[in-house]
Amino acid sequence: MDAPGGSSAVRTGLLTTNAGGQVVLRGVLVRSLDDPEMQALLEVGTLVIGSHEDADLRLVGRSVSRFHLELALLGDGVRVRDLGSTNGSFLGELRVESLVVMPPVELRLGKARVELLPADRLAEYPPPEGVAFGHLRGDSMGMRRVFELLSRAAEGAAPVLIEGPVGSGKTAAAQALHAARFAGGAPLVSVDLGAQGAETELRELGPTLRHGSLVLERVDECSAHAATMLLGLLDARERGEVRFSLISTAVQDLRRRVEVGALPRALYFHVAGVRVRLPALVDRLEDLPTLVRALAERCGVPSFTPGVVWLNELSTRAWPGNVRELARALELELAQRLPPSVPPPPPPTPPLASQPFKQAKLSVVEDFERRYVEELLARHDGNLSRAAEEAGIDRGHLSRLAKRHGLR
Repeated sequence: MDAPGGSSAVRTGLLTTNAGGQVVLRGVLVRSLDDPEMQALLEVGTLVIGSHEDADLRLVGRSVSRFHLELALLGDGVRVRDLGSTNGSFLGELRVESLVVMPPVELRLGKARVELLPADRLAEYPPPEGVAFGHLRGDSMGMRRVFELLSRAAEGAAPVLIEGPVGSGKTAAAQALHAARFAGGAPLVSVDLGAQGAETELRELGPTLRHGSLVLERVDECSAHAATMLLGLLDARERGEVRFSLISTAVQDLRRRVEVGALPRALYFHVAGVRVRLPALVDRLEDLPTLVRALAERCGVPSFTPGVVWLNELSTRAWPGNVRELARALELELAQRLPPSVPPPPPPTPPLASQPFKQAKLSVVEDFERRYVEELLARHDGNLSRAAEEAGIDRGHLSRLAKRHGLR
């Protein structure tokens, strides 16, 4: 068969993190078990094995086709795809057409044998200097490495999985990554897979999502049925039938959820191209002054200076709610410190009884809808799925109300 197009492996490496939180370049060593000197390194892209001289890893043997097998790196795994070989590709006794495997693993091409071995290496970058990414802030080395990882992920199109405890800033990180990837603007669609109605949202999403970003929130809480629906969409993305940036968030370790059988392994390979782990606030207390100043600025008080006594008191808390809990503590502190502002008087409105009945009723309903939707979205940081679930209304209906009143 002819050489498949684009088979040369890109040697720049896929940036991600290992189990210890270190930034690494993902790699897999592909080595012949019949002749160990015949080996090649798979980093980002694909690697073709065959007997042809143009193959990335050439194996000599009558049972090996000219272009026998293609390997593609997918985050922590490798997609194995037989290229229509004469004698087949095998994992044990299983004949492989297309399959994702986790190194170390042994494959058989006809009678030839190859092994895939992990070959990650630490990323050789200078200490990161950035102290911000979108609305995320932090001076600690852990957060600087998060910013470095997100900045480099923004330069590519690899799926990004953002993990971290509740309130650590996963949604803010996803929004900032979307903004960095689409500086000129593009739609961002968010689906909360842990909420009721997630399956309906996925069903409606399939025919419409063609560009921009899809954010899968709480992917670790995805139901089995929703996971099956989602895999169809993600397979279409991998085949190039739809093109969108994929960002996912999870509280629990997604790899462990797969290992215990709670989620299909294929879903993990789709979403975990680059893994970013946000630390708990208690693990980066040195960031408290920076975080407080940034949060105060977002509250409209850029001149706020946190006192030493108050900062020392903050550093003794456990912070189970992380940065979200810190924001609520700051709001309380600001309310106690700052004099209450006197809001401007509302514009005069005609008495209800002076208006026709239908017009008066409409104005009351419109005011109620706007105030209700505004408060509801604020309670859930703008997350439509969670807001709709609490209100007991359809997500689409809530979205239409928010747009009608200029809240989205």
